[in-house]
Amino acid sequence: MPSFRATAVVAAAALLMAGCTTGPGLAKTNSPRRTVQAGVETNPTDPSTTTKQSAQAGKPVDPAFASERLRLVNPCAVIEKDLLETVGTPSRYTSSNYTRCSNFMKDKAGKSLGITLDIGYTLTATDVKNATKTLAGLKSGEQKLSSSCFVTVVTQESPAQAVRIQVTTGSGSEAAEPCDPARKVLEGAVRKLKGNPQKYSPSKGSPVEVDPCAIVDKATLAPVLGASPRALPFGLHQCSWSGQSAQMQLDIKTARIPKDGKFDSKSVEVDLGGGLKAYQAFKDTSYPSCELVVVRTKDSSDAGEIVEFTVSGSKDKDFDRCQATQTFAKAVLPSLPAA
Repeated sequence: MPSFRATAVVAAAALLMAGCTTGPGLAKTNSPRRTVQAGVETNPTDPSTTTKQSAQAGKPVDPAFASERLRLVNPCAVIEKDLLETVGTPSRYTSSNYTRCSNFMKDKAGKSLGITLDIGYTLTATDVKNATKTLAGLKSGEQKLSSSCFVTVVTQESPAQAVRIQVTTGSGSEAAEPCDPARKVLEGAVRKLKGNPQKYSPSKGSPVEVDPCAIVDKATLAPVLGASPRALPFGLHQCSWSGQSAQMQLDIKTARIPKDGKFDSKSVEVDLGGGLKAYQAFKDTSYPSCELVVVRTKDSSDAGEIVEFTVSGSKDKDFDRCQATQTFAKAVLPSLPAA
């Protein structure tokens, strides 16, 4: 198992076993609009069986798709070379976060074929309703645009999650049919996820395994949001809470660590106590917010993992957003793996 590198290329690092190389992993892909929600539980099953769908709250349709299992799965290993070769000639793998991997390759006719896999992808209720097809024994939805195709399989219904493949092609004479390879690769990806997919080996202090919704208690949220905030998980590494004209959010993610610590042009360094540095930025928008970034891991190339705390509220809600963000961070940080 490869050692986990806390980096924006983290998801692609393990692809050396497939003879692939990887770059800094900050490639961007187009996405239809996403809203908010996420998942739970663990253990692989026989990929040859048809998965019985379940709407049980907080439970995946198959233990293989449990959130705590998927958080550690290397998405680049799920679409490794042998699978991509069924639709063309793979190129370099890139990854922009823990759960996304892309390969901008050529199809069998030599035309452009960009493939992006997302694990633990958040679906809306409408997305689930429109998942009227079946792929790999799972409910599946499909959206075809002019030069791209998005295919999802529903892995949890409440809250709704999916594994999603996006395929993009060229235009004009470079155009190829995107949905056929999308289905083929997604079917193979599901098969690998149900088997024994390669996983990250987290380094000391890595927060990759943390469920962001589970480590924040109501007492931490109440001073800003009131007694009954609504939790909105998004993907596998983000959670937000809303209530009383305000919102609080926790993001766990990979990032390039700036040498000066300025994740934002407005960033200022603050001390959270015990010498722990954080980088804070106030944003005076129509819904003013304060963002606080704490670095958890960093390697010699300045690639690492961060946790980002955000507190925002309507303009007419009078409170110190940055002070609230620091209080938020101080309450949550002890629950994270020790750096």
